[in-house]
Amino acid sequence: MKKACKALNVSRSGYYKYLDHKPSKRDIENKVLKEIIREIFEEHKGRYGSLRIAKVLEQREIHVNRKRISRFLREMSLVPKGTRYHYRKYNQKASGEGRPNLLNQVFIANAKNKIWVGDITYIPTKEGTLYLAIFIDMFSRKVVGWSMGNRMKDALVIEAFNQAYGKEHPPKGLIVHTDQGSQVRQEVG
Repeated sequence: MKKACKALNVSRSGYYKYLDHKPSKRDIENKVLKEIIREIFEEHKGRYGSLRIAKVLEQREIHVNRKRISRFLREMSLVPKGTRYHYRKYNQKASGEGRPNLLNQVFIANAKNKIWVGDITYIPTKEGTLYLAIFIDMFSRKVVGWSMGNRMKDALVIEAFNQAYGKEHPPKGLIVHTDQGSQVRQEVG
């Protein structure tokens, strides 16, 4: 035993203490709690995550922190099934194919009204959030069209583009570069 402890760089007293180790009150509590959590998880066909399991435990008058429940679920490799509904988020691409990236991150123009870049940003105010749609000419670096509103709608981008187009009258072959979010993928002009 002496050689094995030396090879593993463990003291003999530490090894024997490990052998005599009895589970603590917390270890026993965790083991029982894990069994209850597994039972609730299986009872609800794997649909309950830490929040719902915490509510069931509260109803049974067992008070456990949600983070502790999450940790136990991870340790037991119990992953709840996702929601049946998949909501579209603002930053997800709209359906359909995107346009090709003609600039390939090289934003250099050799003349005015050859390349415009557009984007939408939000501006927090005391009255609520405002959205700003803007188009910039890459040669002059000047704003050629903009529109502001309290909703992020397609009309915001269309209005900004039409303003720029009406003011600048660009020649044929203008490249308009955007992030291709759902608001800017509309047919404008």
